[in-house]
Amino acid sequence: MSKDLCLFLCATLLAALTGVQAVGQELLGQDFYDSLQADFLSLAATEDNTTPTEAEQVSFAQVAYGKAVKAKKKKGPSPAVKSHKGVFYANDFSYLSDPANQGIALGDALKQLPLDGGNLGTLDIGGQFRLRYHGEDSFGREVGITPDERFNGSDTDFLLSRLRLYANWQASERVRVYVEGIHAEVSDDGGTYIPRGIDRNRGDFLNAFVDVQVTENSKIRFGRQELLFGSQRLVSPLDWGNTRRRFEGGRWLYNNGPWASDTFWTAFVPVDFDDFDEADYNQRLYGNYTTYQGFENFGVDFYYLGFENQNLVPGGDLSLHTLGLRINGGIDDWLFEFEGAPQFGRQSGLGQDHSAGFATVGVGRKAKRLPGGATIWFYYDYASGGVEPTGDFNQNNQLFPLAHKYLGFIDAVQRSNIESPNVLLTLKPAPKLDLLFWYYHFIANDGAAPVPAVGGNTATANN
Repeated sequence: MSKDLCLFLCATLLAALTGVQAVGQELLGQDFYDSLQADFLSLAATEDNTTPTEAEQVSFAQVAYGKAVKAKKKKGPSPAVKSHKGVFYANDFSYLSDPANQGIALGDALKQLPLDGGNLGTLDIGGQFRLRYHGEDSFGREVGITPDERFNGSDTDFLLSRLRLYANWQASERVRVYVEGIHAEVSDDGGTYIPRGIDRNRGDFLNAFVDVQVTENSKIRFGRQELLFGSQRLVSPLDWGNTRRRFEGGRWLYNNGPWASDTFWTAFVPVDFDDFDEADYNQRLYGNYTTYQGFENFGVDFYYLGFENQNLVPGGDLSLHTLGLRINGGIDDWLFEFEGAPQFGRQSGLGQDHSAGFATVGVGRKAKRLPGGATIWFYYDYASGGVEPTGDFNQNNQLFPLAHKYLGFIDAVQRSNIESPNVLLTLKPAPKLDLLFWYYHFIANDGAAPVPAVGGNTATANN
């Protein structure tokens, strides 16, 4: 049985049994634009200094540890609206256990299902179906045009579709099993569009892991899983990509009060769109990501990320170490964010040491008196670049980011060999309308070296 047919039959059967085909919040889930505004809207306080989106944003502790964040109860939309997070294994359906919950949302009947009267735990079933149209001009993804040439005369129109189905079995207080499948496809514009590597995956496991609670505050996780850390500037499941990004390995997750820590060793799982995906243990991502939320006005993230790639020239490899710090918060109407990291290691294939880094500095202000409660940010992004014939390799490696969220949306610029002053404006002119304007000015950090693009043009990132 082909991979495509196998997943199609599974999806059809599950839809028939659970009613997951019904439209509503259950299938909408968490889209790219939720992630896009998460860092900014979470700081947009109301007149009484409460944070309207605090209960809606997924914290690091929620993502890694799966614990719900308690928030002040207030009038507003059904909690089901934001029950789905950036990674579905962190979804929060605790509102269903709240006696004060009066709402009923599509899909609620498929959550916290008792198995054998509760003797075998509970089961959550759900999913997402997404369609996205692209009209691309001069992106180089057209038959007959060299894909490595940016801003050429190509013209393509295509439709991306994606189906995700998941089952979360909380077998006991100590054991949890989570499985999620994906089917991603793209039209070919009459045979003229050249699909990207992140467009297609005709049936595979997106997540498949087991959690085992070790102590009250820690647990271990083994299996295939998505990773999402902090601002997603370095490690992200890449929701913009139709296939999303996965890893395979083990994690030790710790959460105690204001502290949350994730220690992990994983291998990257590349997409084989017409066959079942397998982890590539020649590409290893490992390290620790720790957050502290004990300060009144800001949070702090500390992290170490190690990345090794042995799939380079024969006899060569890449070994990088990134030590990072992120601080973000606000005092009254003033907001601030800093993230930066030196990066060092070796480029054995080039016979050079690696010495690079990046930094982002931002200052924001909430302008409550303006229409829509506008918030304006002034940012400066820096990432080292350039290659010296002798000496160190200085070009920053952006690792596995949500690159589309930053640096211009059109995927023309990596976080490498770039300097960019930029201005971000967000406002909410109506209860169900959010507007975002983001202006960038790009400057090469090393004018003698190219500025790498994202997603298949020039020096590509890790897709």
